[in-house]
Amino acid sequence: MKIQKAVRDETAHIALGVLVLSLVMQGIFLVLGQWDYTVVLGNLLGGGYAILNFFVLGLTVQKVAGDGDEKRGKNLMQFSYSARMFVTMMVALLGMMAPVFHWVAVVAPLLFPRVTIFVMGLMGNKNGKKAA
Repeated sequence: MKIQKAVRDETAHIALGVLVLSLVMQGIFLVLGQWDYTVVLGNLLGGGYAILNFFVLGLTVQKVAGDGDEKRGKNLMQFSYSARMFVTMMVALLGMMAPVFHWVAVVAPLLFPRVTIFVMGLMGNKNGKKAA
């Protein structure tokens, strides 16, 4: 399956937002005197998964949109959602249980795509372009 430009572009926007928010989070840990390698590793796990999760969502939407079978598309979207939420829960649990990760640095980036989408909406950013 060829990845559509919209999926690539929107994933790039989310990745940029996650990166910026991750740097802000790293700075906050640094200012609070709580920064160490567990914050970096946690951020890599949570942020990396958040971007991957959004990309898989985009691929699923692309596949469903290209398929003419509405029932199969609905089932695929439901399965994708359930699978992605299960893996998200596993990532969060891993981040909370493994001592090499700071749990906040794992869990917070899982929310960064939503924050990015919200900020893009406030800025009038639709499809990567500023509204006139």
